[in-house]
Amino acid sequence: MPTPHFTSIMPSVPVEDLPRAVTFYAEQLGFEVEFQNGTTYAIVSRDGIQLGIAAPPLSTVPAGCGRCYFKLSAGIDELYEGYRAQGVTILHELRDESYGMREFMIADIDQNRINFGQPRD
Repeated sequence: MPTPHFTSIMPSVPVEDLPRAVTFYAEQLGFEVEFQNGTTYAIVSRDGIQLGIAAPPLSTVPAGCGRCYFKLSAGIDELYEGYRAQGVTILHELRDESYGMREFMIADIDQNRINFGQPRD
């Protein structure tokens, strides 16, 4: 039997209104909509990284209780400035952390916490 080989992970965040959330992720955060199943589930992606978006009744977790972390290899300063220019809610300003990462955190339209980080040079 072959050994399993995982190629990626796809976190999901709970939202109240799927069409509104999909619009936010596409228009405000620059994600592409890859899949949408009615008003209960969608998959968005950016640079090959996917994020699931789940609404009731599929999601039993209350909207705003989600959290995920996107690790970048480059471009965090530009991403941060772009989100600020779009009026995205910044919860944690871009800064260098003591553990070697440069990070910031935003809230999506449902108040889920989305972190972005990049190793410092």
